[in-house]
Parts: sequence; C-alpha cells; structure tokens
Amino acid sequence: MDGIFYLKSTAPKGLLPNAKHVALDPVAMGFGCGGADAYCSTAYSQMYSALGGAGNVLPTLRKKYGVDGRIAIVSYSAGHGFLNPLLLHEPPDAVLLLDSTFGGGKTGYVKAAKAAASGGPLFATVTSDKGTTDALNNGDYAFRKFVLEPAGLNPSSTSSQPPMPAGATVKREGDLWYYRYPDAQLHHWDMGKILKPFMEATLVPYWAGTLSGKGGRPFWFDVTLAVLTAAATVWAFTKISKRGEKNVGEEDG
Repeated sequence: MDGIFYLKSTAPKGLLPNAKHVALDPVAMGFGCGGADAYCSTAYSQMYSALGGAGNVLPTLRKKYGVDGRIAIVSYSAGHGFLNPLLLHEPPDAVLLLDSTFGGGKTGYVKAAKAAASGGPLFATVTSDKGTTDALNNGDYAFRKFVLEPAGLNPSSTSSQPPMPAGATVKREGDLWYYRYPDAQLHHWDMGKILKPFMEATLVPYWAGTLSGKGGRPFWFDVTLAVLTAAATVWAFTKISKRGEKNVGEEDG
C-alpha cells in the first residue's frame, strides 16, 4: 500500500483512495510551540528527531502505518522543519510543497530539486509571491534564492496542468515542477484551497505514469531515447545510401 504523509495539512477527500493518508501531528506528540501557532517549524524539526532522525524516519513511518509501497510527503508552511532534513538523508517517492520554503539552509531541498530535475522523484512546489526579498516571509523568494539558485537550476516555462487554476507562472525541469502565483491571487494562508487540484495535477498523474504525457519516465530516459532515435535514423540513411550507390554501379556495369 502506498502512503501519503501530510505536514501541517490534511488529506483532501476522494483522492487516491487506495493509498493510506496520514496527517503527522507534532503537537499530538508533545512538540508544540508557544505563541499563536503551535505548529511552528521547530515543532516539525523535533518530530523528525523523535521519529528516528537521519536514515530512520521513513522506515519508522512504514512500520507504524503499514506502508509497503511508495511514499509521498505533502508539506505546507512550517512543515519544512521536518522535510528539509528528511530530504537530505531519505528521499521519498514524491514531494509536494504548498508554500513550504522559508529561511535559508535548504540543503535537503536542493538535493531533492537536483534529483527531480534529472528525472528523480517528483519534487513539485506551489508558492505565493509577495514580491519581497524577505526569505522568512516570502516563500517564493526563499525557494528561488535558497533552492533553485544553489542547485544551479533554471527551469523552463511550461503549461499549467489541469485542474490547476490559471494565473500561475509555471516552470519545469525533468520532474521538478514550480507553480508561482502572485500573493494577490493566492495568499499563503489559502494554500489549502489549492491542495486537491495541485495533487491532481502532479502526484496523481505522476504515480499513474502520465504526468505531462511523458508516462512518468525519467528525464534522462527521454534524452537517451532521442539520441538513440537520431543515431538509428543516421544509420538507416547511411545503409540506404550505400545500397543505392551499389545498385547504380551494377546498372552502369
């Protein structure tokens, strides 16, 4: 059975019913923060450590929740406190970020982004751009500055996948997907409204092998296929040309 684990978010109804959907709750484990929001990034970092830390978290989740198939992590906002160290040591089979990149030091994100761009596990993000360069409050800027830039990535513009709402700047490289909405259209606190269409546009077709009509194949597969196809075409043309030259010679003789 596949498992989808949610950080500071909950499963949308009627989606991937054959998978196990689990909301990981740090507060329920005793790791809440003081102040207005008990679900801060520190709480998620503490939960990561409590589940075994580096190299042990995914096996722990598999055993605890009976997951023996693929694992996806869906993270909103402060969930990056759990997700960033996880990605540095244990890449799951898919990652979806709902404006879940804040602050610097995103080495786990950088590693996952590079892998996705090369055809590795899906790494998809949707951000809300406030138009500022404050990485603690503008998740879009943090993603560009502390994930794409250190990863050396510059994804190409592409079309939005249905049923995502119009208005986003969409970029892609391999299995790295980046949806960027202006804050005026999609505020950080409204990310829950886009969770289901985001999963329908990314995770569902990715796991079905149909994302963007490429059958979920790794990026390197398509590049290799193109090279082999070109080589085969050149080989066939050369053979035909040589055969034609021989036939002409025979006729002339």
